[in-house]
Amino acid sequence: MKLNVLLALVGLLPAVSVAQTRLENDGASVTLPRAMQYDLTSRINGQTYRIAVSTPFNSRPDLSYPVVYLLDGNQYFGTATEIMTRLSYLKTAESTAPAIIVGIGYPTDDPGEVIRRRAFDLTPSVSRTPVPGISSSGGGDAFLRVIEDEIKPFVMSRYNVDRTRQTIYGQSIGGLMVLRVLFRNPAAFSTYIVSSPSIWFNDREVLDDEAAFSKRAGSGELRLKILITSAAEEQYRGNDPKLLAADRRMVDNASELSARLARLNPSSVTIVRTIFEGENHGSVPPASLTRGLRFALPVN
Repeated sequence: MKLNVLLALVGLLPAVSVAQTRLENDGASVTLPRAMQYDLTSRINGQTYRIAVSTPFNSRPDLSYPVVYLLDGNQYFGTATEIMTRLSYLKTAESTAPAIIVGIGYPTDDPGEVIRRRAFDLTPSVSRTPVPGISSSGGGDAFLRVIEDEIKPFVMSRYNVDRTRQTIYGQSIGGLMVLRVLFRNPAAFSTYIVSSPSIWFNDREVLDDEAAFSKRAGSGELRLKILITSAAEEQYRGNDPKLLAADRRMVDNASELSARLARLNPSSVTIVRTIFEGENHGSVPPASLTRGLRFALPVN
């Protein structure tokens, strides 16, 4: 006698056969509720981007909503959309305001193609030394123009966006580009979520623009919220001199930057620093997305 039949006879499994289960269809693609995607070809750099947009649950056409732009949309759009739905729907102390989520990605399901294209778009200059995983670099400044001059206007033309509450999120070299736009065009967004930023790239050249930004922030000209996060396990903490020399100081670079920015003008520029214990560079995005959405979208 088969084990399942024996267990059913003694009452440990329900006596249901496969023949009693009715299959309602032959399988269908999984979709995200309230989500649409658009493929846009840029006039600035000639590249095609896939723009995925999700709207809040029970959104109202007479209201405008904050918007969160995600770099690396292929990886993070689905995760951020589900986090957003949960945080804004459940009425608890951890709730957030509902928002529109926009993922900026590429029209492909090939992870290798995504990695190749993101490496080019999320680096501000051509790499001076070989970097594993980056075969072509230096398209970042043109990509930021695509976001500001083409993608944001497209989203605002189709969705009710609160233009005073716009957030950008980036992880790793995406975090590098979030710092690039923060330092060079800080008024582009009201909230910056900088997750595990690759400040090390090209000898920390992104910091070349920090002084000019600091002058503007110190004068009181800017009103911004900035969250800088890291994974505790993404930096070497041992004593091996070779490993120390090769380490990119992911956590320390971000901590030192946070400390400098926190001194600028606390009354108008809010700086929050978070390190996620037990996480590494690959595992930390869901944590930084959740914390970032709660930081950017408090319930008023």
